[in-house]
Amino acid sequence: MSVIVNPPSSRLEQPAVASRAAAGLPPGPSTPAFVQTYRYARNPLPLLDECARRFGEMFTLHLLGTGAWVFVSSPPLLKAMFTAPADAVHAGDANASVFGPIAGRASVFTMDESGHLGRRRLLLPQFHGDRMQVYLDQIRAIATDAAAAWPREAWFSIHAETQQITLQTIIRAVFGIDAGGRDAEDLALVRALTDLANDAVGSSLLLAPAMQIDLGAWSPWGRVVRIIERADRAIRREVARRRSAPDAAKRQDILSLLLQVRDEDGTPLTDQEVRDELVVMLMAGHETTGTALAWTFERILSLPDVEERLRAELEAVVGNEPLAAAHIPRLEYLDAVIKESLRIRPIMPAGGARLVRRPTEIGGYVIPAGCTLINAMYLLHRRADLYPDPEAFRPERFLGKRVIDPYEWTPFGGGIRRCLGMAFAMFEMKVVVTTVLSRARLRIDRPHAAVARRGFFLAPEHGPRVMVAARTPESRLS
Repeated sequence: MSVIVNPPSSRLEQPAVASRAAAGLPPGPSTPAFVQTYRYARNPLPLLDECARRFGEMFTLHLLGTGAWVFVSSPPLLKAMFTAPADAVHAGDANASVFGPIAGRASVFTMDESGHLGRRRLLLPQFHGDRMQVYLDQIRAIATDAAAAWPREAWFSIHAETQQITLQTIIRAVFGIDAGGRDAEDLALVRALTDLANDAVGSSLLLAPAMQIDLGAWSPWGRVVRIIERADRAIRREVARRRSAPDAAKRQDILSLLLQVRDEDGTPLTDQEVRDELVVMLMAGHETTGTALAWTFERILSLPDVEERLRAELEAVVGNEPLAAAHIPRLEYLDAVIKESLRIRPIMPAGGARLVRRPTEIGGYVIPAGCTLINAMYLLHRRADLYPDPEAFRPERFLGKRVIDPYEWTPFGGGIRRCLGMAFAMFEMKVVVTTVLSRARLRIDRPHAAVARRGFFLAPEHGPRVMVAARTPESRLS
């Protein structure tokens, strides 16, 4: 899934007054930049709502230490943004300016133009087709073990649990390692990846380059640097070990497959390229999917009618059989529930940033180089002309829609930069929800959870807290 929340500071930014005079940026609040920065950092949703009411579907925010942010929230504007010439707007540069210290510059996430397209073609087969059955067995086993360990009659955070499930899924599917194994090198890699995913990726310092000063292991940025360095050493050891493994060509994990891919002239990926792709998959597949799953469970458990309809569909489609890949396309209501959850509870206020490299016309404005265009998907997904009664949770909006307009529903970004792992993320969410519902009945502590800011992300407040009210009889688990 796309993980850009905040557009980057820009080294290309022109003087503010000259830029506005020459390019005529869209209107925006007249309050000082520090006020806009505080409001966006503390709780962006009221600020975005206010700007949409005052300025419409295209407006500008000025935040400290960054160039102008131009938010767009209509399908025509998003189409213009997502289809702008690849040499005019760069998503890779936008991603790298925030996540570069972790993701590096040699992955599909941080590349642009022909380099990005070439890498995307190499990686796409790993997330589609027959590979899904391999992933299903792994995800189902991880979710089954997690649900079996949840305490009865005791509250726990479903968000913490879904994050753990998605982290173990990434470690198993991408790295080919059992997180519960006993091999010393495997354990060291798992610990390093866990720290990288939970601590470094979530560091608020990624949004403040001026504060990225390494003053030693006990300084805030110094701690992040050492987490990255430890993870790099562990990943490179594993890459070297896998390159020399006698069974490397037979393994099905993505790391082993990355070592086998070749570009058009037969050149394999370098160790740095493999490292960067693995880290991006960890970043994109852990926090984002874990938070989306937490919101999906929050919606299901807050709305008993939705839960009962889901359970009826699972009974009709899966029954007592083990869940198989063939069942997934038939779970149409589950698909609609997840899509509606991603619409009404986006995990980010905005996403899919594009750093403008040369003046680009969008919506009647010529956006100057150094500014950042960004998809205000929170606002897009609440447009009444696209989604009547937009605050209501109605999965029926997506029933019978095999194809959704890519400029109306954008939780995975859009255009040629649409999230490479979209199919995997949707598949993983369906397997996890199905597995959990088939093994337990959960009760939510506080239905209709409020939105809480969690670093880059918008998560359900308090988790939300849930409890195992009943478990499925063992006879149903076979």
